[in-house]
Amino acid sequence: MRHLVRSAAATTVACLALTGTVLGQDGDRCTHDLLSVDGAALTATFCVTASADRHVVVAETFARGGQSFSRTLAIDAVEGATVTRAVDDIPLTDLGSPKQLHVTVAYRNGIATLEHALLLPGAVVLK
Repeated sequence: MRHLVRSAAATTVACLALTGTVLGQDGDRCTHDLLSVDGAALTATFCVTASADRHVVVAETFARGGQSFSRTLAIDAVEGATVTRAVDDIPLTDLGSPKQLHVTVAYRNGIATLEHALLLPGAVVLK
């Protein structure tokens, strides 16, 4: 019976990973998304690495086909707001694609999540 419960839990996590945002384990402040770019899987990870006062730093990591790169996104949280959003444009040349992602990242309760992602050119909705 325990094996079935573990299998069901693993299946649930796998399905969530394929369809949207999954929080990291062990209470980290990271979220992970799996997107499809040019028919290949791209993993996008957003980790809150620092927050002081209203200034928040998010480490963004993008990986595809054994290649990856990281960058930071600064978000100035709006005082009193339940969520603050930031827009970022991410060139994918480091992953071998001439395209770029146009994303909206939401910061709430100490976590940054990918809300929307467009693949440009063409404005292909990924999330």
